Amino acid sequence: MYSPLEFRVLTSFLVLADELSFTRAARRLNMTQPPLSLQIKQLEAQLGTPLFERTKRSVRLTPAGAVLRAQAEKLFDIEHRARQMVVQAGRGDDVGHLSIGLTAISAIALVPNMLRRFAARMPGALYSLREVSSEAMLQALLRNELDVAILRPPITDARLQARRLMRETHVLAVPEGHRLATQRSVGVRDLHGESLATLERRHGQYAHDLMLGWLAEHNVVPLRIHDGARYHAMMALVTAGIAIAVIPASAAAQHVPGVVFRKISGKDVPALELWIAFHKDIANPLTMPFVEDALAAAAQYKVRAPA
Repeated sequence: MYSPLEFRVLTSFLVLADELSFTRAARRLNMTQPPLSLQIKQLEAQLGTPLFERTKRSVRLTPAGAVLRAQAEKLFDIEHRARQMVVQAGRGDDVGHLSIGLTAISAIALVPNMLRRFAARMPGALYSLREVSSEAMLQALLRNELDVAILRPPITDARLQARRLMRETHVLAVPEGHRLATQRSVGVRDLHGESLATLERRHGQYAHDLMLGWLAEHNVVPLRIHDGARYHAMMALVTAGIAIAVIPASAAAQHVPGVVFRKISGKDVPALELWIAFHKDIANPLTMPFVEDALAAAAQYKVRAPA
């Protein structure tokens, strides 16, 4: 059965790891040596591995002990900052800074709900929001330039943790006056021979390949393909009457003058996933509270696709 590590025992462990002497460590902890020895033995039994190599003349950390020391120091740093944040939050002070990467579509649809929920919990938090591609967000997470990212899969790096936020279907964005604007829904074959606006692959490989792969499966060949670096660039092409676009259903919640959205019928319309990712070695104590609120906001979010 799993039993959590006690901060009291970890404190004793860290002092002993610093002193490498039971006598000096016990003195610093204002305790006698036998209770300290017992604590360390119980900790080793709990973890199932020796943490110190003991001889009559010396005490040294084992490789497992060195790992625990590094991780315990991180835990105490997080605990210290968490205490500070709670006190600051109680006073209404700045409780810290959170750097969030996001996609353009998530910024329109889901992220505002996440921020609203998190701001109620941490009213003094400061934010940096960066709208970049999912691929760029992954690299920024690994460089610790972002605390958390709202992005598209895949997320395969073992140094990152990720949770799925939502799955949504696609809809069709067409200019007002377009022949497909008069239909309540369209099928995939209706897109054959049309000029299509797509997300530039280097800015959204997952969404780009998912959509074009779906069209290829149905032998749908666009007349022309126009690349948009971002969602807003794609919508500019649609608004201008130059192209139509297959976009995530959540994007249809935003009113775009001159554009109408139509449901795409069919059983195999591809679903698009949105995930939240963060580094396994969490450096910012605001990260996990935000992840919790993001998951809660996503659970309550309902995509309003065209009827």
